[in-house]
Amino acid sequence: MKLYDALIHETMETAGKAKHFPAGSLTPWPVTESSELIMQRQAAFELGGSGNPSANYTLVTTDPALAGDEVLLLGPDLSDLKGDAPFARIVILETEEISEDDAGHDMIRQMEFVRYHVFPEGYMVRVSSTSFEEQVRVSRDAVKKGIRFGRVGKAYIERYKKVPGVKSVKILFLTDRAAVEILKPNAKKADDITKTLSHILDGLPTDCGHCSLKSVCDEVEGMREMHLGKKK
Repeated sequence: MKLYDALIHETMETAGKAKHFPAGSLTPWPVTESSELIMQRQAAFELGGSGNPSANYTLVTTDPALAGDEVLLLGPDLSDLKGDAPFARIVILETEEISEDDAGHDMIRQMEFVRYHVFPEGYMVRVSSTSFEEQVRVSRDAVKKGIRFGRVGKAYIERYKKVPGVKSVKILFLTDRAAVEILKPNAKKADDITKTLSHILDGLPTDCGHCSLKSVCDEVEGMREMHLGKKK
């Protein structure tokens, strides 16, 4: 599946100078069962808040050359931040080919579930599915304990690897303002592709001339072919 590959190339080009941390070298940061409430007075800083740009999106590929189990960081790490900062979390998943049946639907649902349901200790995440942003409040205690993006990313990787069909997981964290600004528009593009893919897998009859998702099919390589194949 190549539906997201153009966005993956664009994302990786922008993050070209990022530090790489192979997943095998990382220890996951502890996670909790549910989202932890961190009050303002307990916070060391916020990511993606206080007027700072933010982005959150997930990309999927079947090309192993575009994925791999690792965490990437462009910009200061959590231990180096002295105040609020721009923020983006981008996930690149290598999966089996997404089938056009209930298994394909289930894989997409589970991947979206993980996106919003990993709760690192001392790291309160607030995600907006409408603005495609993610804000994080990090507690002073977590900073004192040595929280790092590499360890947070490893916690996400381990959770994603539990989804059937997911082969490898690349997590990108960005606190570099210029990079976040460049990649922010990709969040909506990725969401449009995912919505269109779900629409196709639903098998709904579509008159392409009147479909609100037609522009996505026209722009994304492989989407129209998948749609026509599904209709047949």
